[in-house]
Amino acid sequence: MNLIKNDKVSTGAIIGLLLPMLFVGAFILYSSSQFDSVIACVKHFQQIGLLYKIISLSLMPGTGLFFLWTKFDKLNQARGILLMSLFYGIVVLILYMT
Repeated sequence: MNLIKNDKVSTGAIIGLLLPMLFVGAFILYSSSQFDSVIACVKHFQQIGLLYKIISLSLMPGTGLFFLWTKFDKLNQARGILLMSLFYGIVVLILYMT
């Protein structure tokens, strides 16, 4: 019963917002060792059309967390992470179009 009290959409939304940023940041930092700066690395990935693909792949851990929370009946947290996944989907669509 105590687990149900912590079932908030805002918790899922915050985790859903930060988790992809963490994965993209880690990948960019790892890849930026070949470039002069992190900004140059991001610009390079944008030029060759990889940035939106990297962001899309960073949503995979959130998807796993969504299904885990659904299994444990934390449906409000699952809604929060789904909401943020839709937000990132719009960002990916905008990056794909530019």
